[in-house]
Amino acid sequence: MTKFQDFKPKALSRVLKGFVKKEQLGDLAELEVGGVCLDSRAVSEGSLFIAYPGHQADGRSYLTQAVESGATVVVVERDGLEEFVEVGSEQDVIVSVYNGVPLIAINGLIQASGTIAARFYGNPTRKMSVTGITGTNGKTSCCYLLAQALEFLRYPTLMLSTIGNGNPSALQATQNTTPDAVSLQRICAEYLQQKNHYMTMEVSSHGLLQGRVNAVEFTVAVFTNLSVDHLDYHGDMESYFQAKRQLFLNKDLKAAVINADDEYGRRLLQDETIKCKKIAFSQQAEEPVVHEGDWITSQHTDLSLQGLKADLHTPWGNAKLHSSLLGQFNLSNLMAVAGALGVMLGDSHKWIVALNSAHAVPGRMQKFSATGKPTVVVDYAHTPDALEKALKALRAHCSNGQVWAIFGCGGDRDNTKRPIMGQVTEANADHVIITDDNPRTEAREAIVGMIRKGLKNEEIPYISSRYEAIKYALEQADPDDMILVAGKGHEDYQVIGTEKVHYSDLESVTTLIEGAA
Repeated sequence: MTKFQDFKPKALSRVLKGFVKKEQLGDLAELEVGGVCLDSRAVSEGSLFIAYPGHQADGRSYLTQAVESGATVVVVERDGLEEFVEVGSEQDVIVSVYNGVPLIAINGLIQASGTIAARFYGNPTRKMSVTGITGTNGKTSCCYLLAQALEFLRYPTLMLSTIGNGNPSALQATQNTTPDAVSLQRICAEYLQQKNHYMTMEVSSHGLLQGRVNAVEFTVAVFTNLSVDHLDYHGDMESYFQAKRQLFLNKDLKAAVINADDEYGRRLLQDETIKCKKIAFSQQAEEPVVHEGDWITSQHTDLSLQGLKADLHTPWGNAKLHSSLLGQFNLSNLMAVAGALGVMLGDSHKWIVALNSAHAVPGRMQKFSATGKPTVVVDYAHTPDALEKALKALRAHCSNGQVWAIFGCGGDRDNTKRPIMGQVTEANADHVIITDDNPRTEAREAIVGMIRKGLKNEEIPYISSRYEAIKYALEQADPDDMILVAGKGHEDYQVIGTEKVHYSDLESVTTLIEGAA
């Protein structure tokens, strides 16, 4: 485990600067806080506890627990405070007392919390080169590939992603794609202590709207693509796009690396409100007329079971791409990473070997093969676009066989994509098996029924157990076939009801195809 140093206490007036005036704090201005917490269970002696309404709970319900755990001061959302504390004031900023501890109430705390935490931790991202990667698909792959390339070049790099936080060779499990605003600043500060002056991070649309990255000073922003996902949260594609767009309006950006092969990427390239330098990447041999300026293009692409090759043309020189990754879409991911590396390091000769050395994210187009058996590829694809791209990638690598697809859809989540995923899978695979993928509290039959609305073939089988579905495909497929196991990737659990049960596609495939005990 990495050992981190404790952080020095900071004066309350310094931490709350810009949100509460020093004269409003009075004698509290010089009160020292020894930490910042959003979770009352993590509060220790001397902490500043931040409490605002969340999507699952309201932090203001836990003020008593925070105080009992030793919080020095509580900073709370002003709006609606009357439900939790007797306010007795109409002012926007309230300085009061709660159970003997100073209580400070301000409006818009959810958006301010990142800045408050950044002040306490010394604005760590100001001292780092930070690349934020957003889009529907490819965020994790780009994040991981970039972090690997930087570490190959001996630049210690912090990675924040769906598959974990930390250095790419020693990731620690995480709950959210983008950490909460306070945890994010703490993690950055801790790794900065260990001389990690580079950071790659996935930036989710939820994280952008909820202000989790408000105090992050990004150097480079990358846009991969946009397709149907999270519409249960955003409502429609335009709102989803506008959430993503916020990343590119960051005033600290040095450059934006944008996919010109995506319709929403082309909108960003034409967006005059984005003031930083724009670098477009495209798999088209000719530069599309959507943006004047710097381009990364590819030619002479060759796909094989060994990976992919292409000639890259970049603003920093031409380069030969020789990657072990599978799939045409991974060429886009590699080009996006090339853009970020070029912005940071310049001449392509400085980074192309590092980029070529990077390998696939665990559970992202991860290949398993054995003599006399079909090839199995485990991938995280759980959106229509990602599923289509993964299946088309297998088709390109499977000239002599047939393509199988094993997939499901999550319960208690966006159900609009279920029939689309069924339609996409049937259109791009020779054989389809429906299985479970985190049914949660929703009836499995209801999930499968919605998937079947997108299918023409009523005989497509449903096998509830993912292990049994994989076993069935391996027994039925020919040695020249390829089997895509989609949806879970690196995850090692199934959510059934409200329980998280251990399960791993990677373990199942290893057991079945390689004969592991």
